[in-house]
Amino acid sequence: MAEDLLTSPLGLVGPGRAGRAFARSWTSAGGRIGWVLGRTRHASRLGENAALAPDTESIPPAGLVVLAVPDDAVRRVAEELAPRAACPFAFHLAGALGSEALESFRRRGSAVASFHPVRPFVGASDEDLRGALVAVEGDPEAVEAGLALAARLGALPYRLAATDRGRYHAAATLAAGGTAAIVSVAVRNWVAIGIPEDIARETLAGLSSRAAAAIAARAFAQAFTGAVARRDAGTVRGHVAALSGEPETLALYRALAEETLARTAGSGREEEIRAILHATVPSPDRNAS
Repeated sequence: MAEDLLTSPLGLVGPGRAGRAFARSWTSAGGRIGWVLGRTRHASRLGENAALAPDTESIPPAGLVVLAVPDDAVRRVAEELAPRAACPFAFHLAGALGSEALESFRRRGSAVASFHPVRPFVGASDEDLRGALVAVEGDPEAVEAGLALAARLGALPYRLAATDRGRYHAAATLAAGGTAAIVSVAVRNWVAIGIPEDIARETLAGLSSRAAAAIAARAFAQAFTGAVARRDAGTVRGHVAALSGEPETLALYRALAEETLARTAGSGREEEIRAILHATVPSPDRNAS
């Protein structure tokens, strides 16, 4: 089925970061791009492909149409494009949306699916889908085609149930945006004690990336580090006291500490650490001399 898709021309809508990464994988696997719909300055980066203006009325048929547009635009673009773009398959790359966002294509006979690569795209010239998990959900025929295509592109295919999409995408957002938000909170606390933001950002982001690399390489129980994982009660008590004047940061610290305890269960002293975490600590007197 993947070979069938790759032998038909691709119609790409939205040659931004994700769209270009998809196209790069598509052509590397031997596929041909039939047309591109989007801003010319982005389309031109894909090489010698037809760049169609948004008001083009006649669009050549394609074996697969991929919408790589922002989440909020998927339904609107699909409704505008479906009457003009005949295709047996239509995919979108939006992780937060299900295949129902392509209902306008489905009504015209296309098998539709969401095809979501779990990877942040920053616009690098070598970005593609190799090694990324790709979650596929939609019509049975489109799902089978999408899973086969993901494998052909060097990705890790995963069949996603429509009922699981919200939790799936929220978790992915926690891992990506949540990591950035945690680093941001940590940087803010370093800046508050006088460390320059650029130094704080580089240093703490480095710590975060190394911790993430450890999790990718080994089981959670072996990957966690820090005072809570070591059950270093005195250090945890000091952290709680130091953050007592920053209730939002302390709440985050407590939540992450609970996850650490859960993932390192059996190491001992769990209840002692929990008691320290949730003890009431007087806020420091900032006016004291």
